[in-house]
Amino acid sequence: MRTKLVLKFVYLFVFALMCNNSFAQEVIKLYDGPAPGSENWKQKEYRYEYLSPIWHEQNVALFNVVEPTLTVFLPKAKNATGTAMIVCPGGGFSALSWDNEGPNVGKKLAEKGIAAFVLKYRISYSGGTPEEVNLIARTSYGGERKTPEALELTKKNNEITRSMTSSYVGQMADKVNLNSTLAGDMGNIQNIAGDDGRRAIEYVRKNANKWKVDPDKIGMIGFSAGGMLTLDIAFNHTAECKPNVIGVIYGAFGAKGVPADPMPMFMASSQNEALGGAAALYASWCGAKLPAEIHSFTGASHGFGYRNNGDSVNIWVELFYNFLKKTGFIK
Repeated sequence: MRTKLVLKFVYLFVFALMCNNSFAQEVIKLYDGPAPGSENWKQKEYRYEYLSPIWHEQNVALFNVVEPTLTVFLPKAKNATGTAMIVCPGGGFSALSWDNEGPNVGKKLAEKGIAAFVLKYRISYSGGTPEEVNLIARTSYGGERKTPEALELTKKNNEITRSMTSSYVGQMADKVNLNSTLAGDMGNIQNIAGDDGRRAIEYVRKNANKWKVDPDKIGMIGFSAGGMLTLDIAFNHTAECKPNVIGVIYGAFGAKGVPADPMPMFMASSQNEALGGAAALYASWCGAKLPAEIHSFTGASHGFGYRNNGDSVNIWVELFYNFLKKTGFIK
């Protein structure tokens, strides 16, 4: 009798583990060896876990990313739509707002039958010691006041980033320049991040059969700086790295007009961010008679991403999924 009870407990425990790990997951290096242009970068990646002063929940931000990767979240076979989405977190090209704009989104898309690939792209230099990076993290994400020491360190870090990226030659020649004022103090880091995004689409498209994905159904969705990266690739791509649909979350970030080789565009933002550039970019898509949607959310704040907190703004995922169906991306 005792043996049967033990076996029953073990069975239930294993079953629970299987339920909690419902999506296959792996982490893939984007390049064989060091990423081009950062072969001599020596900074160590830093993971910062903090209590968000805005959402009052535990969050994660990454700093000093040197090695670009894709974290894969696959849907259950019975729900798979044969589509894929590259997910690009934000963070001003100096950090990655990792969980709420990365894995949280990837898992949710996988629940909807979309194979999600969360891109960890290269970002600026944030310090050479754990103490330096922690100071930057605490004063940029942790809610602490920016002290003179932190401001001076940020200035020094930007100078180092400009030096580290000054000789970088981008993957795309004669590209539409979408460099933002946000990344203006950090040299070529936005171009480097954009090339990581182009490489991500190329990689997923080349290996689409591995994940049972249609190579003509690979999209990209980006948040804040990740949205800038997404728009860069929308305007600057080859056939191998063209996204078949894009999602731009929070704003337009300086992009104007439409690409020479466009694709459907979905936008979602807080109410104030839907004005100006975002509205103008949406109008450009509409003027060119291209499929596009824009949604603004009253009371939402920049950085909402996807959080399992019951907030009404989270409906953007359903709206995005509906858009993908309306445009034929999902059959």
